Amino acid sequence: MNKPLQVVCILASLCAMPLWAQDPAYPVWRCGHEFTNQPRPGQNCQVVELPAEITMTAPRRRPNLDKTELPQPPIVVMPRIDLNDQRQRDGWAKSILNDELIKTQTRCQQLTANSTELVRCRADEAALRRELARAP
Repeated sequence: MNKPLQVVCILASLCAMPLWAQDPAYPVWRCGHEFTNQPRPGQNCQVVELPAEITMTAPRRRPNLDKTELPQPPIVVMPRIDLNDQRQRDGWAKSILNDELIKTQTRCQQLTANSTELVRCRADEAALRRELARAP
């Protein structure tokens, strides 16, 4: 074969390549409101004509997430607290709450009746009583 004929054949094949790309290898089906490449048997599906400028890409692969591959959170070792120390801390917390309750009660007594500050003060007092009831 002579050289000019080879060049013409190569150019002709390169010009024909976009025509092959426009013909979808996998037709797209419309089944109701769903678009798919593989319709299920028995579904009322129609082939969708795609414009030439649409490019179909391969589906993304999801990473295989086995529980063994997941990073485990670090184990935090909490120091053990002696029972007597914890009782002492609980006692301090109760005494602080009692002091706050007494301060709130005296503040509530000094406020005028039917004021918004008195309503807020009574709400604070009720919250402190709830915290004291919850304390061990």
